[in-house]
Amino acid sequence: MASVSQSQEAGGFLPPTLPSPPASSVNSPTRATSILPTPRTRPLKPGSAKESDFIYYIEQKLLAISRHYENRFTSALSGEENPDIEGRGYKDFGEQKRDLDPVVDVIWISGTPSLQITFLLTIALTVTTSLQSFPFTPRPTFQLLRKLDLAFSSLLKGVNVETGERLPGFESGRGKLSITEKVRMRGIVERTRVAVVEAVRKDGSLADVENVPASETDTEDDFNMTEDDDENLEDETSHRRWEMDIARVYENTIVELGMVLDASNLSNDG
Repeated sequence: MASVSQSQEAGGFLPPTLPSPPASSVNSPTRATSILPTPRTRPLKPGSAKESDFIYYIEQKLLAISRHYENRFTSALSGEENPDIEGRGYKDFGEQKRDLDPVVDVIWISGTPSLQITFLLTIALTVTTSLQSFPFTPRPTFQLLRKLDLAFSSLLKGVNVETGERLPGFESGRGKLSITEKVRMRGIVERTRVAVVEAVRKDGSLADVENVPASETDTEDDFNMTEDDDENLEDETSHRRWEMDIARVYENTIVELGMVLDASNLSNDG
């Protein structure tokens, strides 16, 4: 069997031996829209070649991301402008998010709860650590945290919380998370919520560094406002939006964790 690195297709994340997504949701008009991609219909078989290839592939991706994180800011210090150089460090969390996001998608597509929870918890911890290392950038931060929140809350319920579809591997009660996994998840969730607040306080601003083009936000009424009024309104709107997003960090996961952990405590008391 060809190695994972040799079998990758140009521009793609999935070698032929890795789990591929099922038919596009375009062909399934009744399926509700979800931030998460459509998973396989069945989990990867434990001990199979596909499972081994999948684990190797994800571990290599996470190792590369970790290497770029450890070398953060080095490209700016050295004056290196080549974005493809091996080991180039991230300049901000937005760059790291662009690498993490497709890895989250591939993990979800695997449809294998035991692997999903292990790798997604690793990524969630990576995000928490990165929040303390980079200037706070609201848009990429909340986009990735929103996706992780939906993934974790879905795994806790055994169904996609956006579409209501049962997840692969959860038939007949299988695939349920262990108490240890739930406790670890709760710890990461709590740490992340604190880290977001501290990151905002440290930077002293909720301004979004990734500006939206004016053509996408201007309306006819905007031309009746002065430039100062327009900037003040935009800042106020962005500030309120990010404040709401801060409060919503892992909101679905918190609800589901409370329900399952409370249920576990009740059963133990009994």
